[in-house]
Amino acid sequence: MKKLVLLIISIALCSSAFGAKVLPPDVKGCVKDTYGNPIAGVAVSDGYTVVLTDEEGKYCFPRIPEAYQVFISIPSEYEVPLRQGQPVFYKKLEDRPAYDFVLKPLKNGPEKEFNLFLVADPQCQWVWHVRRLREEAVADMKAYAGKCKGPDYAITLGDIAYSEGHRNTNYLLPMIRQEFSAENTGMPVFQTVGNHDFEYPLTAVEEGSPTISVRRHRYFEDMFGPANYSFNRGDVHIVSMFDVNFTSFGYPGKYYGDFSDAQVAWLEKDLAAVPAGKLIILCVHIPFENAIKNSPNMKRVMDILAARGNSLIVSGHTHTIKHIHYPNGVSEFVAGAMSGCWWWSKNCADGAPNGYSVWKIKGNRVVSDIYKGQNFKDTYQMRIYKGDAEYGGQYEKFKMEHGAGTILVNVWNWDEGWKSEVYENGKLCGSLEKMPISSEFGAPYNGSKDWWAIGYNVGVVGRGHIHGSTRNNYCSKNYHMFRYVLKDPQARIKVVVYDNSGRKFTCSRITTADDYQTLAARPAYPVEPGWEE
Repeated sequence: MKKLVLLIISIALCSSAFGAKVLPPDVKGCVKDTYGNPIAGVAVSDGYTVVLTDEEGKYCFPRIPEAYQVFISIPSEYEVPLRQGQPVFYKKLEDRPAYDFVLKPLKNGPEKEFNLFLVADPQCQWVWHVRRLREEAVADMKAYAGKCKGPDYAITLGDIAYSEGHRNTNYLLPMIRQEFSAENTGMPVFQTVGNHDFEYPLTAVEEGSPTISVRRHRYFEDMFGPANYSFNRGDVHIVSMFDVNFTSFGYPGKYYGDFSDAQVAWLEKDLAAVPAGKLIILCVHIPFENAIKNSPNMKRVMDILAARGNSLIVSGHTHTIKHIHYPNGVSEFVAGAMSGCWWWSKNCADGAPNGYSVWKIKGNRVVSDIYKGQNFKDTYQMRIYKGDAEYGGQYEKFKMEHGAGTILVNVWNWDEGWKSEVYENGKLCGSLEKMPISSEFGAPYNGSKDWWAIGYNVGVVGRGHIHGSTRNNYCSKNYHMFRYVLKDPQARIKVVVYDNSGRKFTCSRITTADDYQTLAARPAYPVEPGWEE
């Protein structure tokens, strides 16, 4: 045994003597502008430590084994650096002696206003999903950006791909990366990690990561950058964080919304470098609303945001739209999905069209927001149904039981402060009544769900009936359904709503099952076989 120990020690010493690499003890470098001038006060991080560059633009901090990349929080005074159309504000930690960054100053200084595109759940599982992403979503983003005044930026909210169980769809990430390039979208697109963006099996990734959750998204980080990072535009500090906690190696579908202690500590350090008064926008995948009940760390993050006094949360994951206003003054926007009902149609399960949101930001305030349905005009903000209509198809039908004299109106981006008017035969007769949120899955169909949308996805396409799909996924809650009882059931009607910026939207058309042709989902692409039938 003594001889064996001595042999192992001898081998180790020989390896060291004959050139085994010893990593530098510090992470250091310099941040300069394109004219060679040092930039002071830039936040530099490895996801654990945060330091500011000194007057010479230099930084230095101890290297730790858990760190994977070093990155900067891009200052508002400088352009977003791009390589191959992607934001590049990070470098992989290797054995370099230094990690330098070069930034180009904005011609007119920090932007006083800009547009922020919020993209939730592109969620591509097959190549034909990427085709739809390119032809329907990305093309629409670029066209709409061309109509918006001011510079444009975008950030996804997780679930870029659609790995699930033993299905690994991360092979699509290079394709999606190309589709989201600045050349294709018309703007830099930052990314957030979701629960479907992991690498499986885990033996395919490096083993030096400290936790299961960290190991799962190394491939994603190689494609898009750190899982936790921040950047600045105008008077806004935007943070993206990974809020998915996997419970084990063997069950990729078992996860919950949470942050690690290290993430909370990093956020505190990151925000400590941000001047008071800036708007803080935290981008995550899983919404806080339910996850915070069982997560002390999500509660800690919420308290940190509340203490800032001007903070917003944006999330995705649910494929439904919801505005949430917490008692502590923080608001959360749960964005509708770009993929809708997983690319089986052109609408989410709550009836909102496949799409994305656009926030107009001036100074440190969001002055307007709109949900933009892909390939629809931005004035398309609601749908009207008759209370006794029947929707569905060969697989299942849904007979609504609200009565012939009632109309239902789905206003997908409705928020507190919005107003409504209902006109009968040209005369103002009342306003919409918001329906209580219902969870029913069976008859009588008189709740707040959008049974027109459900009728298409479940009844026409057959989700929940074919290919082993789960019906409940296509029957989600609706947080923005309204009811109005007509004084004259035969009257011509017009519904008008006003958003918080005073913009007016109108609708007079009654949607019927004949309108399912607008959801005719896909071009004639061959459907690739499912991983699991």
